[in-house]
Amino acid sequence: MPKIYNIPAGTDLTEGILTIARREKLETAGIAAIGGVSRLRIGYFNSSLKKYEEHNYEGFFEVTSLIGNLSIKDGEPFLHLHGTFGKRDMSVIGGHVVSASIFPLLEVVITPTDNRALRMFDEKLGLNTIQRIEPM
Repeated sequence: MPKIYNIPAGTDLTEGILTIARREKLETAGIAAIGGVSRLRIGYFNSSLKKYEEHNYEGFFEVTSLIGNLSIKDGEPFLHLHGTFGKRDMSVIGGHVVSASIFPLLEVVITPTDNRALRMFDEKLGLNTIQRIEPM
């Protein structure tokens, strides 16, 4: 059953969601959120180089869409998020979320699944991918 959470200002976005996952003992779930952030770091996966090109942004950004999933990697919760972030001039930037500081808040909906997704590093792709799905 989905639950909604409010994460306060000053919290690291990824750590805030992972803290909820650990507290609620969630292993695999869908994530969706809206709110605001500052000190944003997002990446674009360069498939030729098999690595993320990361970019830093300062200032306030409206979280227009944040979507992703929670899985297990090396026995620990692992978060994979992509987002679009609105600027004051109504333009947006987006990509793979590396980090962000929440401001003024983030409203997160976490939808647990009825299976476990296990993530491992895929040498061919150069990414941590879901490679095994197990029943709960």
